Amino acid sequence: MNAKETAKTLGHLLLPKVFFNPIGLVVLGTALVLLVLPVFMSMNGKDKGFDLENPEQNTDTLSGAVGGAYCAVNGEINQELWEVKMNTAGVFSGKGELFVEIANEQGIDPVLMAAIALHETTNGTSNAVVTKNNPGGLMGKDGLMHFSTLEEGLESMGQTLHNRIIKDGYVTIVDLGSVYAPIGAANDPTNLNAHWVPTITAMVSSLGGLTMNCTTQSGEFAQPIPNVQVNSNYGVRIHPITGEVSNHQGVDFACSSPEPIYAAKEGKVVYAEFPSSHPNNTYGNIIVIQHKNNLFTAYAHLSRIGVKVGQEVRQLEVIGQCGSTGRSTGDHLHFEIHADQKFGTRLNPMLYLKEPV
Repeated sequence: MNAKETAKTLGHLLLPKVFFNPIGLVVLGTALVLLVLPVFMSMNGKDKGFDLENPEQNTDTLSGAVGGAYCAVNGEINQELWEVKMNTAGVFSGKGELFVEIANEQGIDPVLMAAIALHETTNGTSNAVVTKNNPGGLMGKDGLMHFSTLEEGLESMGQTLHNRIIKDGYVTIVDLGSVYAPIGAANDPTNLNAHWVPTITAMVSSLGGLTMNCTTQSGEFAQPIPNVQVNSNYGVRIHPITGEVSNHQGVDFACSSPEPIYAAKEGKVVYAEFPSSHPNNTYGNIIVIQHKNNLFTAYAHLSRIGVKVGQEVRQLEVIGQCGSTGRSTGDHLHFEIHADQKFGTRLNPMLYLKEPV
């Protein structure tokens, strides 16, 4: 008997008595909960981009993000960000040079190695690294491996990453995630591994970007806020409001209202308002500009819109002001590139933007 037939049968049996018998009310209420709850849960699981009941189906979503990791400026470690992060990371404090030394010996990216270690040890404070000198979550036949010194643990982690990256060819964060934290693993019933790729990606970003096996920028579009680093990349991430794993369809630039926002490329304004319907109303005040190559740039969460539909704009012309309208946790610019039509297929903006000077 399906849910509809069940409801109909219960209605015939209970409705004549429900208004005259308190017990009938309880029974009917329970039946309705049992019928509605699965439907509610099904609805609640939609629109997150991830299938928690069939986690193996999430691979395409993750792979589409290319790990969301981008190259550090000039392909070198951002020393300022590196030192700030590494010098406040528990047992890793003062060990930044050791990470670089071991990574160079193994032919791997020290930024990626550090990002994984920071994540696996909760910034150098976990019991595994404090008591067992295990910075990489390395497992043996008896569980977490124990090393005599932190240096020994880091060397073993470096060798393991060398084997996965150099020998096995798992060169991107997404690739590594498939073996380091496989989605749907039997020992991960709550699907925590789905957070591994976006968390490592965010950690890499906080360190200033990768130094190898990363995405470079073509420079077709100017940055809408000149010389500001992206603080939330395109691709899979932990949503700052919902806490869910989701696809970030643009990049976020740090800014404060009323700082100016500039057109990334010359073109015609085809949209300039606060959308009235979901899901576009989450953008808040948004401007969309059409360019000659049939790409569209979108500038969201603005505090002020300074252009009108139909207006032609020059590259780096001021078009609005930074803000936090729509679904936002604070002042920033959410920037997207669309293909073929406004609000069409979202492309990775980092493939088109000029690198910051």
